[in-house]
Amino acid sequence: MCNQYIYTLTKHFWISCAHKVAGAGKCERLHGHNYKVIFCITGSVLDEKDMLIDFREVKHHLEKKYDHYVLNDFDEFNKVKGGYEPSTERVSQVFFEIIESLCNAKSNQPRVKWVEVQETNEASARYEKLERR
Repeated sequence: MCNQYIYTLTKHFWISCAHKVAGAGKCERLHGHNYKVIFCITGSVLDEKDMLIDFREVKHHLEKKYDHYVLNDFDEFNKVKGGYEPSTERVSQVFFEIIESLCNAKSNQPRVKWVEVQETNEASARYEKLERR
């Protein structure tokens, strides 16, 4: 019997963004959130710093691009430019895809398992990759 081990890294941070979502009642008006972003990364090999990934890199990458901006101003959240409405579900998906690209660029190949975006104390959305069996 062979034991196989993996590391699991979970990190959360806050990011402040504004958005409006067409067809969503009062959320059609421009408003903002202090999103709580939580992500989970797994892998069996650590990098040269003995980390799956430096979670500060992930946090800073997302903050630099989106913190204190209007999400609708970015192509990925603008339907006219081929993107999505910036619903919480789509925000979690886009953040997942960004984190996945950061993981793919690393030589130890960590994997993002899921990203959860909490919009309010009562509402959040999670985007995750299902494991193949």
